[in-house]
Amino acid sequence: MYAATAARDVVSLDVRTAYIASWRITTAGVPWIEGLTLPELDHPLRHVWVLEAANGHEVIGRSPGVVASGLPAFWLFGSDAPTNLPGALTAALMTALAVTLLFLALRTRLAQRNAVLCTFVFGFATPAWSVAANGLWPHTVTVLGICGLAWSSARERWWLAGLFGGVIAWGRLHAAVVVAAVGLILGVGRREPGITWRIGLLSLASLVPMIVWTRWMYGSWNPMASYDTAVFTGYAEENRFSVVNHLGFWISPDSGFLVWTPVILVMLPALVRSWRSLPEWARALTIGGLGYTVVQLTLNRFSGGDGFYGYRLGLELLACAAPAFAFASAALGPVARRLVGPVVALQAAAIFVGASRDSYFVASDRVWEDNAFVIALRENPVGGICVVAVSVLLGVIAQRIWAQSDSTERGTVSSHSVP
Repeated sequence: MYAATAARDVVSLDVRTAYIASWRITTAGVPWIEGLTLPELDHPLRHVWVLEAANGHEVIGRSPGVVASGLPAFWLFGSDAPTNLPGALTAALMTALAVTLLFLALRTRLAQRNAVLCTFVFGFATPAWSVAANGLWPHTVTVLGICGLAWSSARERWWLAGLFGGVIAWGRLHAAVVVAAVGLILGVGRREPGITWRIGLLSLASLVPMIVWTRWMYGSWNPMASYDTAVFTGYAEENRFSVVNHLGFWISPDSGFLVWTPVILVMLPALVRSWRSLPEWARALTIGGLGYTVVQLTLNRFSGGDGFYGYRLGLELLACAAPAFAFASAALGPVARRLVGPVVALQAAAIFVGASRDSYFVASDRVWEDNAFVIALRENPVGGICVVAVSVLLGVIAQRIWAQSDSTERGTVSSHSVP
């Protein structure tokens, strides 16, 4: 499904420039782009995507993990011009792997039926489909790393957790906040410092190849050289703690975390009630996701730019909180149980519209005034109503499947669970 719906044509310049960098490296052996005819970079904001490296070359400024992820597919496909297909298929494969790892993490405590349903919600009723699986964003890398961190933590494989922590850092360096939270909370809470240093050691080790990468590509030993960090530090100094920016992240019509995933509100009381009974790693991951979100909103605007459907800066928090909310599903009250099916169905309908068709994008300066799904309904009301109706029907069916689970299956630890 991800491969069929990944963007072949229209993509954000954030994604497109990453493809150009991967293509250039695999075809020329170097990342420099001076002398190339690239019409899409004849843009007034060219400086956002093209940096003048310390070695004097012009080079694409994108996250190391994003560019590196695209190398195998661009090498395999090979072409005289940078096409979108290799990157699109890479994003689909990486997000599919992330969703699989999340399922395996949930399966350690949930019955298989419930683990499948919860994984379906994450994979097809959130912007994980319309953004992370649609093209090679940094979130494609970080979501994979976070889901891998969840799975390895659920299995108590701490070296592997550190390895996935390195994947997260390659996607977004400051997302290491998530890894630090998991390592420190588990190590201190269990009084097992070995957990902390195992996770920390391999995560820090990932910085070595990253530094080598940035030295080769940008002529700098600074692992943050792939971005013009002056933009982010300037924003942080100017805005400090912007209440509007933080509120926008949660409730703005087109970029709001709670607007696109209202099931969070439906399940929040259950999460609060069951918080102490959740696995410690799931609580730590949620705390880490919240901490990362605060850092992200301090450094950048909540809107996340242009050229995508749904939110993107909330994807890390979504992946971090997904296990906790899934495990808390056992504590849903009667009202929440009746609401969760239709709400998830509406989410899935809204996401399907954008994931299956790359359009209805809302400009970053309009995220307080409009919503991509509402635009889609205005432009194609009959099609939109049909999609919503079918999705609600599927939601009712899923809700009945959930209700038919006996009390021992409904979110409880199965006898075959791994602690």
